[in-house]
Amino acid sequence: MSKNDKSKLMISLDSVDRLKWSSELGKRLQSLRGDIPMRTLADKVNNNGVTCTYQYIHKLEVGKAEAVSTDLIVAICNALDADFKQLFPAVYIDPSELLAILQKNVA
Repeated sequence: MSKNDKSKLMISLDSVDRLKWSSELGKRLQSLRGDIPMRTLADKVNNNGVTCTYQYIHKLEVGKAEAVSTDLIVAICNALDADFKQLFPAVYIDPSELLAILQKNVA
């Protein structure tokens, strides 16, 4: 797998320390936050035991962060009562296509 390979794979979040961030994800976060003030969201995240400031939430929303800890992303989703998949939508692969991909990679 090369650095430019855009393949998708499933991996447990427990195995990932940080995730690449983008302006698209920032827009999704802003949409999920709705009219909840950034300070309120930051307070909720901090109450979940993860350090976060409203300035950092702004940085995330405008896409200025490069990578974000999975702990922070999960805490933000929990504070917003949002599912992780709402921020990082899953990619659906037809089971038969997945089988073909796996067989190709094993061969």
